[in-house]
Amino acid sequence: MVGLSESSQGLKPGRNNSGLPAVLAWLALSALLFAGCGEGSTKGLVLFVDAEFDPMTASDTSQPIHEANLAVAQTFTVLSTGKLEEFRIVVTDGESVDDGFIRITVRPLNGMGEPDDDPMTSIITPIDVDTTTLPVTLVETFTTFDVGMDPGRQVVLGETYAIVVEFVSRTTSTDVNAIARVLGQTDAGGDPYVDGTGSTGANLAGFTNNTDDYFFRTFVLR
Repeated sequence: MVGLSESSQGLKPGRNNSGLPAVLAWLALSALLFAGCGEGSTKGLVLFVDAEFDPMTASDTSQPIHEANLAVAQTFTVLSTGKLEEFRIVVTDGESVDDGFIRITVRPLNGMGEPDDDPMTSIITPIDVDTTTLPVTLVETFTTFDVGMDPGRQVVLGETYAIVVEFVSRTTSTDVNAIARVLGQTDAGGDPYVDGTGSTGANLAGFTNNTDDYFFRTFVLR
């Protein structure tokens, strides 16, 4: 996507990085992964990009995270069986002068293709994020979240999940503006990502799918 950079150590050849050094770094990383991903159950496994929505074109929409819009989600379809190792989304600080906390989970979908509204169904341990650590408001930068050794992170080809970003708290109450924003694209030029969709809602109150898609990348060990 235009102007997108990475706020983590991950590299992607040909996009979001510049020139030969980035390609060489990617090759070096691939060689290390091929040699083995550490001791234990992941030894000998290789990290692959799996489901993603990372277009060359820039964002044309964003969803706020605040008390009136408690959760934003992006659904996706798993492309290969393995262990969900990490994922990246474009989530930035909000326009509020207040700081706060958001929580990120990865959940299965319900029978209607919407994110499960029960946070206990998350296949990863919830990740709490201080909004002061996020990229500047509306800057298109991927932030990486490591899943770690969560026992539920095994995913299977064809399964569907949602990355859910939810409001947790506001440290002060100066205003009611967004403490964070999730960036993506509308369907103005057609369905941006055909294997999933954006959604908004709240825990234990349900989600409603929309016609947006929010930028993300997933990585699977296999």
